Amino acid sequence: MTTAYCVGATEKISEGKRFYWHGNGYIVTNAIGHLVSIGYPEDYGYKKWSLKDLPMIPDFKLFPINGYGSQIAFLKNLFLRNDVTEIINACDAGREGECIFRYIYQYIGCTKPVKRLWISSLTDEAIKDGMDNLMDSSVFDNMYRAGYARAKSDWIFGMNLSRYYSLKTDQHHKSGRVKNTVLNIIAEREAQIAAFEKKPYFKVVLDNGAECSRTFDTREEAEAVANKCSGKEAVVCFAVGEEKKENRPLLHSLTSLQREANDIYGMTAAATLKAAQSLYEKKLLTYPRTDSCCISEDMKPYAESVVKCLASYDKERTDKLLSQGLNLDKRVVNNEKITDHHAIIPTNLIGWLDSSDLNEEEKKVVLLVINRFLSALDMPYTYLEKRYEFEVEGEIFKLTTKLPIELGWRAYNNCRDTGAMISYDKGQAVLVNSAEVRECSTKPPAHFTEASLLAVMENIDRRIDDKDLKPFVKERGLGTPATRASIIEGLISAKYIYRKKKQLYITDFGKNYVNALPENIKSPELTAHWEQMLSDIESGKCGEEDFMGEIIKNVNDVIESEEVTVDTAAEDMEDADTAAEQPVEIGKCPWCGSPIREGKKAFFCSNGEDCDFFIYKHDKRIGRNYKAAEISELLANGKVTLRNCTSSKGNKYAAVFELDDSGEYVNLKFVEYAKTRRRKPKEE
Repeated sequence: MTTAYCVGATEKISEGKRFYWHGNGYIVTNAIGHLVSIGYPEDYGYKKWSLKDLPMIPDFKLFPINGYGSQIAFLKNLFLRNDVTEIINACDAGREGECIFRYIYQYIGCTKPVKRLWISSLTDEAIKDGMDNLMDSSVFDNMYRAGYARAKSDWIFGMNLSRYYSLKTDQHHKSGRVKNTVLNIIAEREAQIAAFEKKPYFKVVLDNGAECSRTFDTREEAEAVANKCSGKEAVVCFAVGEEKKENRPLLHSLTSLQREANDIYGMTAAATLKAAQSLYEKKLLTYPRTDSCCISEDMKPYAESVVKCLASYDKERTDKLLSQGLNLDKRVVNNEKITDHHAIIPTNLIGWLDSSDLNEEEKKVVLLVINRFLSALDMPYTYLEKRYEFEVEGEIFKLTTKLPIELGWRAYNNCRDTGAMISYDKGQAVLVNSAEVRECSTKPPAHFTEASLLAVMENIDRRIDDKDLKPFVKERGLGTPATRASIIEGLISAKYIYRKKKQLYITDFGKNYVNALPENIKSPELTAHWEQMLSDIESGKCGEEDFMGEIIKNVNDVIESEEVTVDTAAEDMEDADTAAEQPVEIGKCPWCGSPIREGKKAFFCSNGEDCDFFIYKHDKRIGRNYKAAEISELLANGKVTLRNCTSSKGNKYAAVFELDDSGEYVNLKFVEYAKTRRRKPKEE
């Protein structure tokens, strides 16, 4: 709507549920994200799951995504109107935005000339400047080729290996470039924890908090040092004070917001994204699916207006910020560090926050964004750090204190530095009233939380030794901000990992699967190498054919290796040479519209790479497995009556269940007991 108003298209024209803006010679409408994709194996005739069909390397085409046919038809009518002479692509400024537009443009069959609006912020100034400097679409041809190549390579990698490992093990597996790498990272951490040997050690601490520079293997050694130091004088042999600054945090990207929400509230990455998206739709936050932590130069006046709008949130804080001047330095405002979208910040409608109808998770997320926004515009936290060393009976003890000078952003973010009252001079003698022995132990690496796992995904370059490959993932990370939550949820729904409170644990099923994968298809170097080649395509240094040829070879090598050793938990496996087939379709996936199929342990979406819809077959509540016909009825009607059920006490019953779909998890929810059918007694 902002773009429409900026170009003078202020008249809203409705056609049923669809609408567009018209005026000043422009028609402005939106695509609602991806409407067209490269389809699924079934679209290319691979309806049966068979080893002899692998690898599947189709002649890729474009297909409408289920549920968006009417929107595509609506856009087609607008594109092909006689009075429309030119199309302006105003999608996100990146590979993904380029693909979204061109898929639609090509599928519709439009041949009209195209211009590109290339902007990263939606201020009036940015939109008007972008419209004054429209670029020819051909400038971005190589960017589109790179995006299209990545989509095809992920398809070939994920679809083929998902079917391959499922068929070879008679289990349902979901393979993917990012999923495999993330699962392997978790598996490696779990292995480190399992191999860790806890070792005790002891510290000696003086009554002023200074710790002995040595640690001790036994309590006896530590107590001997504590005893000889107690009641003696400690001489300050080293004393240095230094003024330091702790800079304020960066503005929120989606990943940093998900990490903070998980750390503070235990919210899942998916729940945080869902809340942020809702707040965006309610016009309280800017676009959430961003990996940027900065805003653009043209947004400086906008940032000040948002601070003023936040007076109702915390007037004392906003007045202080405005009086001292907003800290809009390169840490906050940096055009060079903005990719498709700028950082997540409140909008200038945030003043309506108190009257907005928000759920608990939305309230938590919006307050995190507000606090981060105001903190980023504040002054650094300044403190005096003093470091001391004390000599007592030949032992050295060390102490560090911090004295706040200017709290800055820390005034609103739990500043706990209180070492201000202690001060010593070099050469000063201090009486040691007592020395305490503290028992400690070495600690294993921590289990991943979603916050720590997201940090690893965002900074995956730190796990790559090859200096030539590092730069290609340094800014991108593993996965995209918009997909990282779904990657984690996908691993959970596939039963590879599980969540226990905040922590993530690998299952035996996940461990066995990832151990069976060749190293080269589960390492972060794979993504880095792909990004290197995609970057070369984008810059015109190499062709798409070279990249795709390498992907196909990698998949072929796995399929032809015959080295799959997934532990199937003592379950019988069919002969690997037999052309195993997936059962026929039993319904349509409520999430993506693809066929739902029956596996050995679950009913699952056949679009395993992109969709994680999954219903586990066995249900303890009914004392048996769901039948395919029952799930088929459930998918068609939303409800199903389950008969011949057995309670935990051994009682037989029948009940009505309905589909409980949160958008993240799927279960069958009990509705009511049903009347049991009684047979007529036979006549004598």
